[in-house]
Order: sequence, then structure tokens, then C-alpha cells
Amino acid sequence: MRTLVTILYWILSVVIAALVVSSAGYTFLESLLMGTMFLPGALGAKYLLPKVSFRKRSDGIQGVIYIVLAILVLEYLLILAANTYIHYQRLGGNGSASNYYQMHEMPLPSMIVNPLFITILVSILAIGGSLIDRWLTLKHPELETPVTFCSMRKKVTLLPSEILYVESCDTEVIVHSTDGRSLNNRTGISQWEALLGPGFVRIHRAFLVNSKYAKLESQDTVSVGDTKLPVSRKYQKSLKDILS
Repeated sequence: MRTLVTILYWILSVVIAALVVSSAGYTFLESLLMGTMFLPGALGAKYLLPKVSFRKRSDGIQGVIYIVLAILVLEYLLILAANTYIHYQRLGGNGSASNYYQMHEMPLPSMIVNPLFITILVSILAIGGSLIDRWLTLKHPELETPVTFCSMRKKVTLLPSEILYVESCDTEVIVHSTDGRSLNNRTGISQWEALLGPGFVRIHRAFLVNSKYAKLESQDTVSVGDTKLPVSRKYQKSLKDILS
């Protein structure tokens, strides 16, 4: 069901993008083709941006800028290719030299190649995809998506419900699982927070806990299984509302 809902959302996204670009003078089928060109950028933004680590703020900002620029370049190339194909078909698919010249003389609609337009449309589609994932996680926890990561050069796959808490230790993060394993990983705790979603609660700069297993012992202490973890002042008020 989760896969079906996700596929339906991205199909709807293509239709929405097609309706938006249709105002640039494309036919319905041409708009669908052009709308599909925004899909790679939206998927890239959805899956790559949450992986940016802000352990060092400057590095995080730099990472976001690089990803956004890469997405813009990719989108521009895809849009250019689709627009060229559309005009080629409008000329009857005739590859003569004169038609080839005419085809490349036809400019792209200014709206379609506007970086701000591309950024806004891609962002809306990516955010929508993330919200769908969050909704499915909250309303249908039985449909949770496994998380795959590397620990000690080995691939490990866990369901979010199999993770008790995530602990940040200097340059590494330790994922503590329900079966007693402690799995080292180099993905930042902020990235884990984005990856695991709303079922996990930040209680400290170094701890992210699964609210399913967390119990508020006192204002500044949370127990997860047999382990007691500190709660920093920053998270005390919000944590009380969540865990109570």
C-alpha cells in the first residue's frame, strides 16, 4: 500500500507540473512530457537534502547550495532536451538541415527556464513527497519503510520500530537497536532525525529517541528500555507534551 500511495503521488505530481507548464503554450501531451522533466529534480531534493549534515553549519550550507545548483543544472538540461524534442515533432519529425536550424531557433518559454520557477516547483513537489511519507508513517506505522545504512563496512537494514535511540559520539553516531546491538555509523544525528521522521524525538544534541519506547522519568531524564538518557533544557517543555 505504501508503494502504491507513493507512486500515485508522483504521478499526480507530474500532472500538476504539466498543468502549470501548459500556460507556456504546450499541448496536453507536450505538457505531460515537460512536467515529467521536473520529477528527477523533485526526487533528488527529497532524498538528498535530508542527508546534508549540519554538524558544521558552513559545510551544511555549502552542501545545500551544491545540491540545489546540481538540481538546477539537471533540470535545465532535461527541459532543454524535452523542448527540443517537442519542437522537432512540431516540425513533423523532419531532420533536414533547414528544419534543424528552425528547431534550434525556437526559444524556451522564459517561465520554464526561470531558476526561481524551477526551484519553487521542484520544492513543492519534494515537500509534498516528504509530507506523504510522514502521513503514512503516522497513520499506518505497519507500513514503515526499512532504513539501510553502513556499519563497520557492512550494510545493515532495520525497521524504524527496531531502533531504540540514536546517540551522537564525536565523529560517529551509534544506532541502538531493540535486539541489543550498537551499530556505528557516520551519518549525522540531524540527518537521522530527518530520515526517521516524526516517530523519533530529539531530547538532547546527542540523543534521538524512539517515542514508542521512551518514558519520561523526570524533567531532565528519559528512560529507553533499561537505559536512562539526559534531557537538555532546550527540549524539556516540548518533550513533556509529546511523551505525556
